[in-house]
Amino acid sequence: MTCNLTEKLKFSEDPILRIKDTELTIKSDAEVVLQLMDVLTNKGEIAGAREAMELLLSAADKKKLSALHLKMEDYIEAMKAAVQLAMGGDPSEEDAGE
Repeated sequence: MTCNLTEKLKFSEDPILRIKDTELTIKSDAEVVLQLMDVLTNKGEIAGAREAMELLLSAADKKKLSALHLKMEDYIEAMKAAVQLAMGGDPSEEDAGE
C-alpha cells in the first residue's frame, strides 16, 4: 500500500522577521521547532535565548542580528517573535490586543 501525502502538505517558505531594515529568515522546519521546544522547556526563555536563536537563524542572519547591537530586552522580544514565527504564529497579532 502507498500513501501519498504530498498534496496535504504545505511546504511553505520560512518566515521573515524584520528589525529596522534588517531581514532575518527564521528556520521553521519541524526538526528545528522540536529542538527549540526542548531548549525553551529545559532552560527557559532567558537562559535559552542564545541557543534558541542559534537554532532559528543561519550563520549569516546571526551576524546581521549581532550587528544590530540590541539591548537584552529587545533581544528577548526578537527571540519571542522568531519563536512565534517558527511555530506558525503571527507575532503582530499579539500586539493587536494591547
